[in-house]
Amino acid sequence: MLRETLLVLLPLVFFTELIAADAMARTDVPSLVNPGFEQDGTGVASPTGWHSVGSVNADYTEAGGHSGNWRLTQWSANAFSVDTEQTVVGLREGWYSLRAWARRSSDVNNSYIELRCGGHPSRTYLPVAWPSQWLQVVVSAPAVHGSCTIVLHTDGSGGQWSNFDDIELVAGDTRLSILGADVSSLAKSDALGGKYFDLGEHMCAERTASGSALDILEDHGLSHVRLRVWVNPADGHHNVAELHKMARRAHALGLQTFVDLHYSDTWADPGHQAKPAAWANYTTKQLTQAVYDHTYAACMAAKVSEQGPAMIQLGNEINSGMLFPDGSTWNPPNWDNLASFLKAGYAAVKACSPHTKVALHLANGGDNGTFRWWFDNITAQGVEFDVIAASYYGYWHGSLGDLQANLNDVSARYGKDVLVAETAYPFTLDDADGWPNSIGLASQLVAGYPATPAGQAANFRDVMSIVRAVPNGRGLGASYWDATWIAVEGNGWDPTDPTSGDAWENQALFDFNGQVLPAANEYRP
Repeated sequence: MLRETLLVLLPLVFFTELIAADAMARTDVPSLVNPGFEQDGTGVASPTGWHSVGSVNADYTEAGGHSGNWRLTQWSANAFSVDTEQTVVGLREGWYSLRAWARRSSDVNNSYIELRCGGHPSRTYLPVAWPSQWLQVVVSAPAVHGSCTIVLHTDGSGGQWSNFDDIELVAGDTRLSILGADVSSLAKSDALGGKYFDLGEHMCAERTASGSALDILEDHGLSHVRLRVWVNPADGHHNVAELHKMARRAHALGLQTFVDLHYSDTWADPGHQAKPAAWANYTTKQLTQAVYDHTYAACMAAKVSEQGPAMIQLGNEINSGMLFPDGSTWNPPNWDNLASFLKAGYAAVKACSPHTKVALHLANGGDNGTFRWWFDNITAQGVEFDVIAASYYGYWHGSLGDLQANLNDVSARYGKDVLVAETAYPFTLDDADGWPNSIGLASQLVAGYPATPAGQAANFRDVMSIVRAVPNGRGLGASYWDATWIAVEGNGWDPTDPTSGDAWENQALFDFNGQVLPAANEYRP
């Protein structure tokens, strides 16, 4: 009997040891040499452990590191291009991630970190923030020949600069699971004759390459569609019935659905949280039941082949609460009522689809004080949720450094995944429908990101970079807000007034002719 037992157990022990050894080998990455640039002091070109290529006099160490005394600076009084490199050997096959703290000037500056591991190089560009703010960025690549070369790069005009510090190479891949776009305006746009195109480099007068905006975005790498839901909208769009149709369109393309419940007949945001007209005279108990019923109905409408939506957010930008005044967070604060509404919504989602994630969504993604105040109060009420979602518009909500500080803090403080549920940026300051745009002045723009197709793409790319760098894989992704809201007569912002314009066409992911813009390429990994 003992012999038979040993014959069974020994292979299991051996297999377990193999797994443990492999896990140890994957996590025991060879140490970098001088990752914090502390070994040489100031003014040293090609620091110990690093090799310079290109404008070799343009990289050097100097005081003022991220965590230590020194940093690597890349700068020249004249136009320059320099790489500071280090090759790491002895790596097992698998994915590795390069993490670095960096900052850069905001003018003509092309700076990035790159990981070359035997295949196609992987690159992450440095976002622009306030000059004093360090940002952490990450890039991943598979090692196929036992080594990876780390590259810190800047090319720019004279006077431009980048700083790098605290470089780290770790085992594993860092990627986003949600590459999203809000397409809430699409059904109405389609009904009113909106056209979308993907002509690539073959622009022609006939513009014959028209197609579904969802097809075009999916072809560019989109994974999720976000759809807002109003209770009884005046124009018959953005309701539960439309959600049902759009969820099926998305599913047919292999896209997942992210539902945005406003609990109103019209727009809900920090300054507007009006009750649906049909709920106007409800008691708190009746409102709680109405939230449950509406949430459950929306979730069921978004189900396709018994598969529930990927995520449902309970309320839209609910910094100030929802269903005013009953669920407000100030003037007067009614946290008990708000908690009851959110608990009802959570219960409805899980009753409909246990695997659907529940998000709570605030505006002002760069305001950590607001997020702490709000989530401290709501968690004290025992409200359950899965994801912290933020709106982040750089022209309103602070720098990308502010966004990173907030996302990193709240993901750790509350132990939750985080998501940028809304973001956007203009590709032009021009107007297409005669209605003033939300962002139409050069003074409103963010330094380093011009209102051009390239500037829009860079801004979206850099928002996603910030989310990707959230520690411990807590950053889920980002959703571009109302990507398909091009200027189509009748599809304005006011559901009661078909003559209103949309104020957003210069921030869509399609230009004034309906041609998809370069920013959509940022969905591709």
